Amino acid sequence: MTQHMTGFRMYDEFAHLWTQISAPEGYADEAEILRDLLFELLDKEPGRDRPAVLEMGVGGGNNLCHMTEYVDAVAADISHAMLSVSQELNPEAEHVVGDMRSMRLDRKFDAVIVHDAISYMLTEGDLLSTFETARAHLEPGGVFIAGPDWLAGVTEIPNISSKLGEPGMLSYTEFVHDPDPADAEIELIFTFFIPQPGGSVKVEEDRHRHGLFPIETWLKLLRRAGFEPNSRRYPSEASSGAGYHFTGIAI
Repeated sequence: MTQHMTGFRMYDEFAHLWTQISAPEGYADEAEILRDLLFELLDKEPGRDRPAVLEMGVGGGNNLCHMTEYVDAVAADISHAMLSVSQELNPEAEHVVGDMRSMRLDRKFDAVIVHDAISYMLTEGDLLSTFETARAHLEPGGVFIAGPDWLAGVTEIPNISSKLGEPGMLSYTEFVHDPDPADAEIELIFTFFIPQPGGSVKVEEDRHRHGLFPIETWLKLLRRAGFEPNSRRYPSEASSGAGYHFTGIAI
């Protein structure tokens, strides 16, 4: 989740703590669902075909690390610090700096995916620009998949969650609320409890904003960007996100 603009502490000064905040193994079930959907839409077979895939907003690469066995991946993110984390986890993938709203690699891929980083798109214009970026990297028939954390009318807000780290490891709470129901934004407030030498604990706060759009908006904008759009409920409760993938077949 690093792709709207820089300035979030989690993706800069706390990037070296990313695996304590969000461990790669926690993405395994969700990544398997995404992989199966990807190969279904491409009409390819895992282990036999290796599609070329661009993941925008790769963050620390926790989702991608479960995919690189099956795809030839290019990983993009706006955060240099988080790309470094992903490079260590996914050395076989090519990594590039790029903003999902505007990047152009002058290359085509079989598929473009955006995991929960797409939640940082705050306006319909941001969302449309991301879809247009994906379309620019696909030939007709190419596949786009996105997995937002939040959907208007689906996600329960406010909510709070927490993670208690092992001794000597970071712990945190995440509070999600909607300061202004009249707009399409919600706020996430993270409180980090970071152990220090000598047994003390440093407490730090980090505030993020995410977009909150209804299903109809996702489908409308995908269509406008040049896709045949669809939505797919996850076949399990593997994700802590909105429970939907949005897909587009490039027209």
